[in-house]
Amino acid sequence: MDLSVQYFLLVFIGVLGAIQACAARAGLRGLIFTLWFDAWLHSKWPNLKLNYTHLSYILALVTILPVAIVFFTWNEHSEVGIIEGSQQSGLFMLATLVGGVFTLLLSSLTNHWQLQGFNTQSKGLEALKENTWVQIIWRRWVRKESHER
Repeated sequence: MDLSVQYFLLVFIGVLGAIQACAARAGLRGLIFTLWFDAWLHSKWPNLKLNYTHLSYILALVTILPVAIVFFTWNEHSEVGIIEGSQQSGLFMLATLVGGVFTLLLSSLTNHWQLQGFNTQSKGLEALKENTWVQIIWRRWVRKESHER
């Protein structure tokens, strides 16, 4: 695999883990991947003490730790080849953007049914505590359309 593709994938995976950890810490349920898994786990084991926050931290650890190990041991497993600074910067920005958009879309898809009943007037990141990103965009767009008529 090309070094630039490896670097892109490592940053992408690291970004996913970092967003999950931050979303869990801030209580932004609309960005968390593990809500559906939490609901499934509690349907099978009702007395389980883990919740979606714990699962998100576990997911973050499982993604960030291997990425950090590979980054800090990069020269030991990839002795040949380099990525130029400008290319590395571009790949980092692209992987971060793609990771953010991927998080918004996947969390909206997986959390649609868990967060469906919540209506909120909150704006900004606060709205992601009770809604998915797609739900927020949809409500804002539909409201704007109805107010313009």
